[in-house]
Amino acid sequence: MATQWEYWDIRDAKTGAQAWLGVSRPGARARIDRLKFWTLITEPPMFLANWRVTADYHRTEGAHLWTYTHIDAAEARRLALSAPRLTAGEWARLTRPEQMLTLAQIDRRPVATILGKKAADALAERRAGR
Repeated sequence: MATQWEYWDIRDAKTGAQAWLGVSRPGARARIDRLKFWTLITEPPMFLANWRVTADYHRTEGAHLWTYTHIDAAEARRLALSAPRLTAGEWARLTRPEQMLTLAQIDRRPVATILGKKAADALAERRAGR
């Protein structure tokens, strides 16, 4: 049985600017997958397990870097088209976990699996148009 995805609009806590489109799987079998957040990477389009967002969301002390708003799938599809692109430095940092997740837990999910084929095609067109 497939687990349900939950969608998140993740914004900079200081400026309110869109930082990430995230998903989580609270009904997953593995504990780590119930805790983990995947965020949309626009180039190449995919959802990548994001140790920084995961650690921030579960932070119990100190200020959060981001705010987290639960959204529906339709809103997630809309936000996907405005998701910011990663810099090379941000990409490198995400693929070298410092806390919360191990390298083996930095997995990827296809956009079509989470947002549907139309959203995946729209992201591919956005990428082609740059």
